[in-house]
Formats: sequence, structure tokens, C-alpha cells
Amino acid sequence: MQDRFLIAHPMLSDGYFKRAVVYLTEDSEEGSLGFVLNFKTELILKDVFPSIKNGNFPIYEGGPVSKDQLYYIHNLGDEILSESIKIEDNLFWGGNFQELSHLIDEGKVNPQDIRFFVGYAGWTAGQLKEELIQKAWFTGESKTAKVLLSKADTLWGEELSKIKESYKVFSKIGYDPNLN
Repeated sequence: MQDRFLIAHPMLSDGYFKRAVVYLTEDSEEGSLGFVLNFKTELILKDVFPSIKNGNFPIYEGGPVSKDQLYYIHNLGDEILSESIKIEDNLFWGGNFQELSHLIDEGKVNPQDIRFFVGYAGWTAGQLKEELIQKAWFTGESKTAKVLLSKADTLWGEELSKIKESYKVFSKIGYDPNLN
């Protein structure tokens, strides 16, 4: 799939996905799976895994499914982190967590190399296609892993402005327009 970003429509009323930017890691006839890139939690990695001494990596809310699981996408490659699954050029999903924790503690992994998520966003067969027909989402093409691992707080507005420059104004409006 070439269009791997889902950008929530500014008028999307879904309470969970409002202002979300989702990166799709899988999209097939059986269903779709991805991670919300811009919903940062208050947690850092060492809150969940205190044994990781250098675990000052933020954790993001990846979606409403399996919120008791930790997932990660990264640009470390499968040569550095075994068991990783290649998503696209220089972007991988998962890998051997013990190896990863050692690499983090040795200072060989930076926050811009990896993003951790609790949960994921999932759609059953045909569900995402229907949401796209209903215009709940815009699609965007991912160009590099750097974009995916960039600042989360401005991502939704930046992706909207790529669709249409005038849409960026929606990112400047408060989350609840009734409070403006």
C-alpha cells in the first residue's frame, strides 16, 4: 500500500480518533492495522520496565485495541534488532525486546530511532474502506521513517496542510470548538 497515513478529517466526531494520524503497518482484504502516531501518554519506557535504566523514551497510545501490549516501530533495521519485520525502506516493526533493552541501556538507541505504543488501531475486513468512503479519513503517503518518528504535537496539522493548505487552520482551533 502506497498511502500508509490516515489523517483524521477535521470534522471526525469519533471520540478516540479525533485529530489522529495513523500509520498503517498492514492493510489487506482481511483487515488493517496501524498505530496512532500523535497521542503521547504521560508514561515513559522505564515506568513500564524499571529495569531499563536509560528508558526515558515516551510511550504513545497506539490505538484502542490490546492496550495491555507494548508495540514499537523503529529505524534500527533487522541487522541490529533481530526478529524485526520490515514495513518499508528503513522502517521496521517489533523485534527482540531483550536485545532492544540492552541497546537502550548501552546508549545505542535514541528516541528519534524508535516509537513505543500501548495498543494499536485495527479494522476488520472492509471496515476501513467504508470509513474512507464516508470521508472520515484522508490518506497520505509516507515518505521516510523520519516523518513517522518526528514530533507528535504538530503532526496532524502538518499532514492536513499537505492535503490542502487552508486545512492547517483546524490545527490551531482548540480540541473542543465550543471552548473557542
